[in-house]
Amino acid sequence: MNDVVSNVAVAAGDGPPLTFRVPPAFFEYPLTDDPEDLAEDLADLAAEVYPQGNDDLWFNFVVTSIPLVAEMVEAGVSYAGFCLLDIEGQRSTATVTATLLDDVPQAKKLTAKDLAEQLAAESPHSEVEVITLAAGEAAVRLTPEVRELPGEITDSRQPEALTTGKISVFFPLPDHGEIGLFDLSTACLDDWNLYSELFFNIVNTIEVAGKQPETPRGDYGSADSPVTQPSPPPPPPPEPELAQALYWHSSRFLDALALHGRMDQGNHLAQITCQDCYAKGLRSVCAARHQWQIDEVDPTALPAALDRLRTHLTAGGWSLQTGGPTEAAQHSSAALIATAPSSAPCEAIGYGIRADGNSAERRLTAEVTSPCSRTVLAPAGSVFG
Repeated sequence: MNDVVSNVAVAAGDGPPLTFRVPPAFFEYPLTDDPEDLAEDLADLAAEVYPQGNDDLWFNFVVTSIPLVAEMVEAGVSYAGFCLLDIEGQRSTATVTATLLDDVPQAKKLTAKDLAEQLAAESPHSEVEVITLAAGEAAVRLTPEVRELPGEITDSRQPEALTTGKISVFFPLPDHGEIGLFDLSTACLDDWNLYSELFFNIVNTIEVAGKQPETPRGDYGSADSPVTQPSPPPPPPPEPELAQALYWHSSRFLDALALHGRMDQGNHLAQITCQDCYAKGLRSVCAARHQWQIDEVDPTALPAALDRLRTHLTAGGWSLQTGGPTEAAQHSSAALIATAPSSAPCEAIGYGIRADGNSAERRLTAEVTSPCSRTVLAPAGSVFG
């Protein structure tokens, strides 16, 4: 099992068309068609999964896993992982797989909506919808499955029918002529809401190779961060609704500052990769940022202006990450950083602000950031719950 969140590459050919991330609670199946290697790798995995187990337990794990892995290898699965959780004293498990489908007709022209229409026609009794992930739109299908378990792996030693819940996410890769297929399946239907949310968070970390330019470290860190290498082509501007929300927050922060000066420089709106996602190795855009600055300010007025903003944010339920008024008054350059937690008003939750006052340059710079789209839960009524 991983101790940290793992970055997984799913590739066909020379390079990985996409990557995604799985939580640390997942164990990874060895996907090999060599019988000896598979048995050896599964034995190592059994000891990792059940460190307090015995030879009988480990042997049974290997025996029951061999046909499962063989089936996944035959299907072309590139990644397979499973988790074992203890939920209110009950053992619970789910499996996640990722596969690149390269034999889909017209794959270079298919959109998520096209895929959803095909899935709905092929599976009229399944729930099908189109969702928006950080990397783009995907089609989702929710289908219950019934599998016949052979007697040698059941407690009763008799064949038994096992009903599992399954979510399939089909992510089109038109530039590569492929479809990324992600599946989650679990027989622990009492824990369905937990697993559906977990799976949504996994597929929301999908990164398409070459789709987004890599962001230089520090470029999205703060308003004054230097860029030490050539800047990549900028992503397109945020959607109008998101841009309007950023402007709305900036306007209220300006009112709270009540700082006189010139504002004809430094106004910039952009999509970004948030700091948390960048630290995890993700590079596609997941948030937006509004930068602005006030020049030619009265240096003696900066501490009081930052104090007014601090008071405004505190009253609005924001969490401050800097010192109080004394720190601002004692330093020629002071920074105020704040985020709006889940207890803040709904219109502010997930937003952040950083304001830097520089008395020597007679300037205040600020950046307002939107919530990370990867942390937003699935919409109400979604098959993800």
